[in-house]
Amino acid sequence: LEHTLAQLHTRLNEENACSDYCTWFMRVITSAQIKSNPNHYLPFLMAENYGDVPTFCACEVEPMGKECGMVQVSALAECFGVRVVIEYMDGRGLVDGKDGKVVHHVFGGGDGGSGGGGRNNDAASGGGDGDGGGRTSVTLLYRPGHYDILY
Repeated sequence: LEHTLAQLHTRLNEENACSDYCTWFMRVITSAQIKSNPNHYLPFLMAENYGDVPTFCACEVEPMGKECGMVQVSALAECFGVRVVIEYMDGRGLVDGKDGKVVHHVFGGGDGGSGGGGRNNDAASGGGDGDGGGRTSVTLLYRPGHYDILY
């Protein structure tokens, strides 16, 4: 089993190989989720200077090599029913200097509704302290231009 997992890990991390197909698949799923509920996502896209969902998806979601933003994370979390917590290490101040909590946003957790970029919560509002209602949960560390999976 360990040998098989090691081979899988190697294959999924080879550039221009299986990992690219997995990434492309996730991009298509994300685009489909955004397009399936355009009225929900459009206000967030307009804030990024896009006037319609198809243009945003064609320019920011579907092409390989584009960075993922909060709208895409939210759409993917909602599509798969996964709770995603993003911890920020991008130079933002701490939520409360006394107890040293890092700013974070939660996507896809809670009531199971469609969560878009507007369903994010920060630590100051207590948004990330629950268990996600039994959902699978993924925690990411965001550093400028890069996400790392923490757990």
